[in-house]
Amino acid sequence: MVEAYRESLPDSYLLVLRDMTESGPEVSLARALHLAAHSGKPAVWVDCSLLERPSAEAVELLLSYHEALRQAGIVLPLAHVEEHVRQQLLPSDGTDAKLPIVPTLLDAAARPYLFKNAA
Repeated sequence: MVEAYRESLPDSYLLVLRDMTESGPEVSLARALHLAAHSGKPAVWVDCSLLERPSAEAVELLLSYHEALRQAGIVLPLAHVEEHVRQQLLPSDGTDAKLPIVPTLLDAAARPYLFKNAA
């Protein structure tokens, strides 16, 4: 299960994800993504520096919110994603990952236009 720390910033909404020891439904992540989607911010940044093993449900939530937010003109870049986590973020159907991944939150802030048309 993934826990999500939330912070509303002046020009974006920040989610910091970390693994929890318990397993179960991704209620915290779903709620955090819902609040971020309705925050009125043009960007939702996701910091994955504390994330080791996202569940399949967490990955599915991130993918579905990315698509919904993209259609609403809101960007959802992921930052600080370790390579082993990046591999887990790949869709199970073998297609390319649709989640925009940047090295750092500074990169997400400096170049939000890169994600506007990311599919």
